[in-house]
Amino acid sequence: MSSANNVVDFQGFKRDSVVLGESEIIDDIGARAFLFIRDEAEAMGVSVKSVIANHMLGLSMVVESVEGTEEAKLLLASVNTQLGS
Repeated sequence: MSSANNVVDFQGFKRDSVVLGESEIIDDIGARAFLFIRDEAEAMGVSVKSVIANHMLGLSMVVESVEGTEEAKLLLASVNTQLGS
């Protein structure tokens, strides 16, 4: 079963008359990034999970280099808390 079956295709969906809030814009960007990662991983024959895990590590390292180690740790702790909810 392809992971594509678990994701709603929303790229053609128009929101012309709807004003998006910041949270919705962030969610939309994240969803588009996931679809890109998923499609590229599948096209290259690698595990989507592995690509996402590696990307998360890379993003954490970028946050650390820009914002500092404590901010990266706070971000990861926030993600961990949200996963436990």
